[in-house]
Amino acid sequence: MVGGFAPALIWLWFWLREDDQKPEPKAIIAEAFVAGGLSVVLAFLIQRFLADWATRAQWTGFDYSNPSFSLSFLISSAGFIFIWAAVEEIVKLSAAYFTGFRSRNFDEPIDAMIYIITAAIGFAAVENTLFLLSTLLSGETSIFFILTGNLRFLGATVVHIVSSAIVGGMISLSFCSARLTKTTAIIIGLCTATLLHGAFNFLIITSSGSGMLKIFVTLWLLAIFIIYFFEKIKTVICRPKILKESI
Repeated sequence: MVGGFAPALIWLWFWLREDDQKPEPKAIIAEAFVAGGLSVVLAFLIQRFLADWATRAQWTGFDYSNPSFSLSFLISSAGFIFIWAAVEEIVKLSAAYFTGFRSRNFDEPIDAMIYIITAAIGFAAVENTLFLLSTLLSGETSIFFILTGNLRFLGATVVHIVSSAIVGGMISLSFCSARLTKTTAIIIGLCTATLLHGAFNFLIITSSGSGMLKIFVTLWLLAIFIIYFFEKIKTVICRPKILKESI
């Protein structure tokens, strides 16, 4: 529990500090965090159903050592990784929607990023806890446990934050754009987040050594960009009418 939640709470503290001009109510933040954590169960059930269906459809037999982005890739277990990622991105968005997005405190563009990032961190906290628990139950050493926890803090948690921040960022942009509707923003955001999340999972499976280092460096560069984008969104001022219609 400590290994899964403590790192996630550090990330949550960081992002809430970024929203210092008009912070969101702690109760709503807590709801989004808990909803994000509980959405792990929903994601698991959906993924389990899809996995059973994929097994019956014989979606297997992809050679990870020799990946090829072709039709065979799309109907392989590797292509299924992206569907897996899409499920997680959708449930995280749903967690944010049914908590923060429907709150009357959702009254400025940056709130979209705050609530969905909070839900993503809650999701990552529970996912990491379960992953570390399975590591302990498998009889791995304490050193392996510590390394696994640190890698998930630096990798899996960050990819959840970055991918969800992309969705939240697109929703934020739709607040003040007459051309970009909220529906279009969500679709673009989810597709982009799914590609990023799925690519990360796929590359982690197929890479090793220096390749892993490049993946983590790229991910952290994206995280830095998200922080920069977050700061820019905070300065956006929308007309009340447009903001109300967007919500």
